[in-house]
Amino acid sequence: MIDGALFSVAGKTIAVTGGSSGLGLRMVDMLAKHGANVISISRAHAPERNRAGGGEIIDIMADVTSPEEVGRAFDEAEARLGTVTVVFNNAGVAQMARALDTTREMLKAVFDVNVGGAFCVAQEAARRLIAAGKAGTIVNSTSILAERPLKGAVAYAMSKAAVSHMTRALALEWATHDIRVNAIAPGWFPTRLNEAVMEGPGSGFLKGINPLRRLGEVQDLDGAVLMLASDASRYMTGAIVTIDGGHSI
Repeated sequence: MIDGALFSVAGKTIAVTGGSSGLGLRMVDMLAKHGANVISISRAHAPERNRAGGGEIIDIMADVTSPEEVGRAFDEAEARLGTVTVVFNNAGVAQMARALDTTREMLKAVFDVNVGGAFCVAQEAARRLIAAGKAGTIVNSTSILAERPLKGAVAYAMSKAAVSHMTRALALEWATHDIRVNAIAPGWFPTRLNEAVMEGPGSGFLKGINPLRRLGEVQDLDGAVLMLASDASRYMTGAIVTIDGGHSI
């Protein structure tokens, strides 16, 4: 029988970037419901939350592409909740354009957030964990498009491939500090980022070619999120956990 405490996040201080909408919003609310104290870091205002019980949620507005703002966000988090020991690097943007139509500005905008921002947050978290002499875990958000690109999403797919490899590189470097670095690779989950693809016949087509014949629902990530944030994944680092209903088979 599996001990339920193995997957416990109660009392942990967890930061989630991009926590004001989409999959990040679900992560924030779900982790808090399970007793974690969660810092939601986002450029946008978070929605009103109607909930009872669970851990505390603190919303901090910051741009992950700015090292100064990221540092300020972690300063505030530490002052209010102590050292952040778990990070979900979820902030991201997308540019839907074919390769010949993708400009340098579009490419830079995507890489600044998806790659540079994720690295900046991971680096800040690791520096503070090492200084405090504490173990921790960082979970990056990549995508199945990192391995199986889609026409018209070249910049996004490239950036997520970089995030996947960054995950392995950071895991290798920081293992000696007992900092584990893993990633979640979601499949097709309807969010604000992919609404252009999901509009019209796109949604039905993607359902039709998925082995489970449906798109992802926000709660489908809950199990992996709890596993990666808890001691259940204590011997996992450098891993990419794919959650796509078999789409990438």
